[in-house]
Amino acid sequence: MSSATDSTADQTTHHLHHDWAEKELASNQIVQAIAEYENEESQNLPPLRDSINPKALDTAFESDGRPVSKAGCITFSYYGYTVLVQSTGQILIKKN
Repeated sequence: MSSATDSTADQTTHHLHHDWAEKELASNQIVQAIAEYENEESQNLPPLRDSINPKALDTAFESDGRPVSKAGCITFSYYGYTVLVQSTGQILIKKN
């Protein structure tokens, strides 16, 4: 998981990159990142399924090792963050 942070005033946006051809699940990557930002254990956060269907998120842009041919993005709220997942693998996580 790669991560960067942009801070402007009280707004913080975290940038991740997800490789849809890898075995790591985007849903797990997002929960782990938010847990890290909040200094929490991931198991102490609410289930992601309360915000979005994790399986749908994980398979929306999967590619079987080929370049992703589906263009799009998914946006949802989770644990006080707005999460934007793009077909390119970019994931933006912004504290509300």
